Amino acid sequence: MKGFASILLFLQISLCLFAQTENTRIKVACIGDSITFGAGLDNTARDSWPSILSQMLGKEYVVQNYGVSGTTMLSAGDHPYVSCFAFDAVIRFQPDIVFIKLGTNDSKPQNWIYKDCFEKDAQSMIDALRALPSSPTIYLCLPAKAFASGKSIRDSVIVQEVIPRLRTVAERNGIPLVDIHAATSQMEEHFPDKIHPDRFASAAIAQSAYQAISQKTATFSLQDYPGVKSKWRGYDKYDFQFEGRDAIVVAPLAALPGKPWIWRPAFFGAFPSVDLAMLALGYHVVYYDVTFLYGSPRSLEMGDHFYEAMLKYYGFSSRVIVEGFSRGGLFAVNWAAKHPDRVACLYLDAPVCDITSWPGRQREELWKEFLKEWNLREEDMENFKSNPIDCLRPLAKAGIPIIGVAGDCDRTVPYEDNLAVLAARYRKMGGTVEVILKPGCDHHPHSLDAPAPIISKLLQWSLIQP
Repeated sequence: MKGFASILLFLQISLCLFAQTENTRIKVACIGDSITFGAGLDNTARDSWPSILSQMLGKEYVVQNYGVSGTTMLSAGDHPYVSCFAFDAVIRFQPDIVFIKLGTNDSKPQNWIYKDCFEKDAQSMIDALRALPSSPTIYLCLPAKAFASGKSIRDSVIVQEVIPRLRTVAERNGIPLVDIHAATSQMEEHFPDKIHPDRFASAAIAQSAYQAISQKTATFSLQDYPGVKSKWRGYDKYDFQFEGRDAIVVAPLAALPGKPWIWRPAFFGAFPSVDLAMLALGYHVVYYDVTFLYGSPRSLEMGDHFYEAMLKYYGFSSRVIVEGFSRGGLFAVNWAAKHPDRVACLYLDAPVCDITSWPGRQREELWKEFLKEWNLREEDMENFKSNPIDCLRPLAKAGIPIIGVAGDCDRTVPYEDNLAVLAARYRKMGGTVEVILKPGCDHHPHSLDAPAPIISKLLQWSLIQP
């Protein structure tokens, strides 16, 4: 009991510190066109200049890319930025710092006929940002060098007309300038289509933005993975955002052929004995935060996008070990049932397998949150058939093995109402499931201090998959 109380205290302190960290991170919004968005890059989440800026700035900052291809500063242009959903998103974000990098598309003939309105429209955008409660610091960026010849985007107009107007606006408002044009002027080989930068030119743009914020030059090299690089238990850890949610990749010291991986959808770093063992064996550990989405259809779609990105950009194995801790079991089983061809095996640890058991109606606020996320009414629950215990047949048919760990005295997610039901039903369907029951153990601690019985099964089941 004393040990359990210590664990609870540790988790409460950790949550408080996490909340404080989230509230104190400096929010950076990057407004711009296709150059900011990252058009032409294979991996915008890693290689767009806002993404690289995030890597440079580190964990104290959260950088959001609000680039929209084709946009103009001119409100009478063919695609004015202020009319885009992205500008509304910037306003909602309440940034502390804003970079405005527009003007490239304004140089097109059909847009520049409204050049007399350019300074006024730039001023209107600045005024709207300055009126935000967050009172952001604003940086005005000079457009990147345009190397195209005979195209509608004209570097002569950018140099002779757009840039002077931006300088005038910056001087009038006391706003610092970021000279991206100068930073990219000798990098023609890094603009494959003569307009859009590759990852090396994107890094030069990010370097200019970083120097404007920090007043110093960063020592930086392009990374294999996205996000902010740090260390976790001796391994390289990369924190990033994917479609607006927290994601992490932890890389082993030496990856196994085929790049196998284990994926946690909830509670990164909690009771990590299995994850650490898998890292030591050459697996990547990957996290995508859908913790509070209760295995909903929306969360499964997010998981689809994330899985596809992990394969497309980083070459991970097409079959993944899905790891469901506690409420993470809702996503793990439901997503695996939707895509058994993408799953090597499941590792479930004190998993929620029946939403009526946890949170259950007795936890009123969480129950309401679940109903809202699933777009359900209370009366709909009479016919609810989307619990993990109801979704096992596709997994059994595909022969996906499951290993489950639970305490036989779990009072939070009772074993007999969750993992025990799942295991019994799965065996009845002919599925392979092994359960490690910890006598006298409550919901915490998860996993095993000596996880060899779990590891041996995960290796057996994941390495034999094609």
